[in-house]
Amino acid sequence: MTDDTTRLYPDLVTAGGLGNALQAALAGLGSGLRVSGLDPAVNFMVYARVESGPRLSQVFIAARERLFLFDFWSRGVNLAQGQTPDLAGVAGAIDRWITSGCTTSELVSGFDFVTVEPSAAAYESGGEVEHRWRDYLANMGDRFPELVACVRAASRRRELRRLFPFTSHVTFCFSRCTGYPFTRDTPHVRPRQDGQYEVLGYDGRVLGRGDADAAARLVADHLPPDCGPAVPGTAEDVSP
Repeated sequence: MTDDTTRLYPDLVTAGGLGNALQAALAGLGSGLRVSGLDPAVNFMVYARVESGPRLSQVFIAARERLFLFDFWSRGVNLAQGQTPDLAGVAGAIDRWITSGCTTSELVSGFDFVTVEPSAAAYESGGEVEHRWRDYLANMGDRFPELVACVRAASRRRELRRLFPFTSHVTFCFSRCTGYPFTRDTPHVRPRQDGQYEVLGYDGRVLGRGDADAAARLVADHLPPDCGPAVPGTAEDVSP
């Protein structure tokens, strides 16, 4: 703990950490939410977490000014961010988000220090899979140009287009859920230096090599049985 922390956050020092102070602020609102992981033996000065059901928020503190930085997650997706020097405001926004089931637009209408992620509307409307594919098709060239041909080929196959695409380093992957952590039980593709692609199973076994169309076909041919459309939630919410 630095001198700046003591000076900027005397209320947290008095409470014995951010978690304790946030718990007191929630109680002051009459909220039944509990801060996760409170332990009197550990001083959680810079981090706290509140979670209930599919929603959670994480809170951090800034180092050089009094400012609380926090986020709003639902079903494994970060949909909004907030920042304010007022801990009571933090508690109010978190309580509203987690207990009311409100949308991000409803949250912002009550708390002007909250900003919504650009993709939030797609997730809240159930259109996150198509939103991600369109984003990849439009912008993959700026991120991983070596994957562009593979993304295009995969997008033309219905059985792959309904899965949630994501990248891990320079590997192109497919998930059966739309929140993090993603499922890891489908094949993934990585580019080769010769311009072709290598397809690997979830266990790392090489399934084959070829151009973009061949790679997309190999992934589709080795999907798990009954591999339906990607569903909202995390890997924990998806049946094996």
